[in-house]
Amino acid sequence: MSASPFVLFGNIHIVTMLSILAASVFIPLIYKNKSVAQKSVMTKIIAYIVIAHVVISPFKDLFILENPYNWREVLPFHMCDLSEIFLAWFLLGGPKILYKCAFFWGIGGATMAIVTPDISHHDLDYAFFMIGHGMIVIGVMYATIALNNRPYAKDILTVSFITACILLPITYLINLILGEPANFWYLMAKPAGASLMDAFPEPPMHLLVLTPLALVMFFLIYSPYFIKDRLQK
Repeated sequence: MSASPFVLFGNIHIVTMLSILAASVFIPLIYKNKSVAQKSVMTKIIAYIVIAHVVISPFKDLFILENPYNWREVLPFHMCDLSEIFLAWFLLGGPKILYKCAFFWGIGGATMAIVTPDISHHDLDYAFFMIGHGMIVIGVMYATIALNNRPYAKDILTVSFITACILLPITYLINLILGEPANFWYLMAKPAGASLMDAFPEPPMHLLVLTPLALVMFFLIYSPYFIKDRLQK
């Protein structure tokens, strides 16, 4: 049976988003008051699921899908791939800067990807896409609520610098070296599916709009902490 075409905000899409939302809220809340040992087990479970997704996804893209991707498209260089890697690394004992990057990238990028996925059908690709991006949101929320981590105002500039001044040029260079159809971070072309980027200029000129917009999004993501800190003074 052929997969049905993806419908933005259709029944399947809405159920998927609600399921991810429920998991990202209730799993962290349930484990917030659990013992250290119980939290450790769940932390490893989330980390290993994320790692498994990163490892299995390229294999799926190349050898399982009916219409496989080109190998240049499946290397783990997309921002959400890096979010997964950074998140799993942090959960398994990595430095806190990994959490801070995953927090801003995950809440901003992965959430946007879930709302407007670059997907054409409800198939295995859809399932992997939603599991990967959903686990980023779940993992970030778990690290924040259950493990008592949080970002600070200075982290906005730190993560912005890492993103725009270090990783973005490297990613653009990778796209140039690999050539078509490599399009990591969508720096060479807009997503095929409907997305906010449809309103932007064509790449790479879209960075003139996307960069300040990303900075504004980082501030909006941080705003609940800003308000909370102000009220507690």
